[in-house]
Parts: sequence; structure tokens; C-alpha cells
Amino acid sequence: MKTRVIRAGEGEILGSPLGCRDRFLVDSKDWGGNLAVVEHLLAPRAIAAPLHRHTKEDEFSLILEGRVWFVANDEEHVAEVGDLVFKPRGEWHTFFNAADEPARLLELISPGGLEQAFRIIDTATDDFDLGPVIAPYGCEGDFEATMPLIQKYGLTFG
Repeated sequence: MKTRVIRAGEGEILGSPLGCRDRFLVDSKDWGGNLAVVEHLLAPRAIAAPLHRHTKEDEFSLILEGRVWFVANDEEHVAEVGDLVFKPRGEWHTFFNAADEPARLLELISPGGLEQAFRIIDTATDDFDLGPVIAPYGCEGDFEATMPLIQKYGLTFG
């Protein structure tokens, strides 16, 4: 892979404008599976995913714009511009934008591969079954445990 610049606004963007859109910047296939980089664009009052955990990768989220709420191991945290959030493999977590302004975060996924699940989810119909989509990636989700957050903050998946 040679040096390159990905300009602002470039890259494949998928997902609902009313929820979480994903801007794909670095595909793990281009880096021997070692790393993926995805920018999450969160609409106001949008939740990115139900509470979930993955067993194969760690995620690092750098907040670029707005504020982003994270729930991990039943604890809520609010991260602001410049903050870095570490989500280790095996830990139940989710993140969302409970504010009335958009938020953006840069997600570094190591090793990569999970970004392929994002592509499938971003292009699926509203009535798809998440479990079979994420299971091959070593993930599981819990919609029931997510509902109190959705109700508390008035969130939507878009």
C-alpha cells in the first residue's frame, strides 16, 4: 500500500441519515486484516448499535465533533471532542448521541474485519435480524437491555 490522502467527505458512506452513518476510510483487507478505520456520523438522538460485545477485536473511538455517550459494563460515560474511548473485546457496550446536534467519531478497529458487518447492517432493510448478521464476526447483541437507554434518551436507530 502506498501513501495516500483521503480527503474530507471522501470514502464510502452508508447508513441512515437519521441514525448512524458510517464513512469507510481504511478497509482491513488493504492492511492484512490488522486495522480498520471507520468514521461514525451520529444524527441527533441516534444510537449506533444495541448493547453488544465482540470477541475478536478492540475498538478505539476518538471524538471529532459533538458529544458521544458510551455505556460499558452498566456505566454511562460522556466523551467530548478530543477524548479517546477504549472498548476492549468481550465488554458489553454501546454508544449514542443524546444531544440535539450531530456528533462524529473516528473508530479504530484492531484487528479489522468487523467493518464488513457495518456494511451489511448499513444496507439492510429495517426488519432484518441482527443476530445472524453479527454472529459470524464473533458478536452478539442485546436489544432488550438497550430499550431502557432508548426510552431514557429518546433515541432512534434511524
